[in-house]
Formats: sequence, structure tokens, C-alpha cells
Amino acid sequence: MVFHNLFCKGICIMKKKFSLLLLFLILIVCVSSVGYVKYHSNENNNAAKIEKIKNKDLKIVALGDSLTQGVGDPTNKGGYVSRIQNKLKDNGFKKITTYNYGIAGQRSDQINKRINNNTNNLSSQLEKANLITLTVGGNDLLQGLQKNALVDSHDTFEKNMDREVQKYKDNLSILLKNIRKYNNKAPVYIFGIYNPIYVYFANVSVINEYVGQINDITQNQIANNYKMHFVDISFLSYGQYNTKEKQRKLRDMNQDTSPFDVNKLSNANGEINDYISPKDHFHPNNLGYNYMTNQLFSKINKFNDWG
Repeated sequence: MVFHNLFCKGICIMKKKFSLLLLFLILIVCVSSVGYVKYHSNENNNAAKIEKIKNKDLKIVALGDSLTQGVGDPTNKGGYVSRIQNKLKDNGFKKITTYNYGIAGQRSDQINKRINNNTNNLSSQLEKANLITLTVGGNDLLQGLQKNALVDSHDTFEKNMDREVQKYKDNLSILLKNIRKYNNKAPVYIFGIYNPIYVYFANVSVINEYVGQINDITQNQIANNYKMHFVDISFLSYGQYNTKEKQRKLRDMNQDTSPFDVNKLSNANGEINDYISPKDHFHPNNLGYNYMTNQLFSKINKFNDWG
């Protein structure tokens, strides 16, 4: 009798546990179903939003230096600017109009001055832009290095370069605020910079260090601004030498090279880096501008935040 009662009690407990387990499983299925429906609802909404954007008349204003102008582009069609226009059209965007405001050699303060002066209707076009791109920082660094190239004292060189880097930081902050003054809705995609002569001076770390500092400043400034995105193109420094082993071999080959050995560049037959123009060993070639375009397109796709 006692055994019978215990057995019955055990059956009841098992039934309760089974009922609770069943209830738990039902809840999981229900929650998962809601999540699935919600996920696909959001996915459908995003797809509808993208299709709506693709049917609009969209304006891209490209600001910057020689990388925006398209120096080194063998097609002479404006570097990444014409390429991103074509790539967007190939991906279903009906009408894309681009305005190329790139001028070779310009620093961040000079780009900003053109906005203030409305040079060639620059600020007027900024106001109407649905998307803005910017290449900046390369000339700020290059001109700083050129000014201090013959400084004998290492400490003096570092102090002078610290001032140049700080100047870029201040000027970039002013530039970004000014862009937002004319347009606070369009996303701004800002390219980083690269070391164009790395493959010739792989054992000279100072240039890479300052390139890194400029890129860090740009990324930090962007982090504090609404709808601003960093487009990393540091790959262009290394080109096909994109592994640690390949870079080690480059350093071994360049052990006796100094940063002042400019003859190495002027006497170079062609270009070692497959992504850099053989004409000046500095600007991207066809492959380089294609890479910039793909990096930009990837970011545009990721954020899809047209103004």
C-alpha cells in the first residue's frame, strides 16, 4: 500500500514536471516565433527603405585633396568618385550625381577655406548633398615632414611634429563642424591615409607611426560626430606585401636604406607596390582606386544612412 502511494505520488510529480517542461518549450517556441517575425519584419522594412532610396535622385559631394581629384588614375576620370558613382548605379541606384571638389596638395585648413569662400559653389552643393566623402590628412602630414626633414635633433624633430599633428587635430575639428554647419543630415565618409613609400623604406618606422597618429585622430574625431564614418585604406601602404612574412622580407631587403635616399624612388623602374602609380610612386593606380571604391561602397552598404 505504501509502495502504491509512493508510486502514484511519483507519477503525479513526473506529470507536473512534464507539464512544466511542455509549458517551457511552448514559451520558447512562441518567443522564437515573435523574434523571427520581428527580425523578418525589420529586414523587409530595411529592404523597402533601400529600394525607396535607390529610386531617388541622389547627390554625392566629394571633398578633399589629390585622392579625391583622382591623381594617378590612368583613366583620368576622377579616381574613386566616378567609380563609386558607377558602382552604385550597377547596384540598382537609379540616378547618382557626383560633384568632385578635390584639389591636389590641399591640407585640412585649405579645404575648409574653400567651404567658407563657397569656391565653385562648394558650400551651396554641400547643403544639397545626400552623401559627402572626404579625403584629408595626407598633405597635413606630408608638409609637416617636409618642413622638418633636415632637423638634426631627434627631440626637436619630435616636438615639431607633435605640433603639426596637433594642428591637424584642431583643423580637422573645425572642418567637420563647418561641414555640419552646411549639412547636418547627410552621412560623411572620411578616408584614412596610407604610407605610399612603405615598400621602399620598410625599415623606416617613423612614417608609419605618424600615419597611424593621423588615422587615430581622424577616427577619434569621427566617433564624436553624428553619421560620420571612417573608411580604412591602410592596405594601400602594403599592397601585395600584406602578410607579416612578406613585410619581414621587405625590411631585410631595405636594411641599408635611409629615409633620405630619394634616389631609390627616382631610379625605380616601375612601381613595386601593385596598388600605387608608377608615375609618382605616391598616388593610387587603377587597382588602388578600385580598392578605395570597394572600401567606400562596403561602408555605404553597411550604414545605408543617406541624407
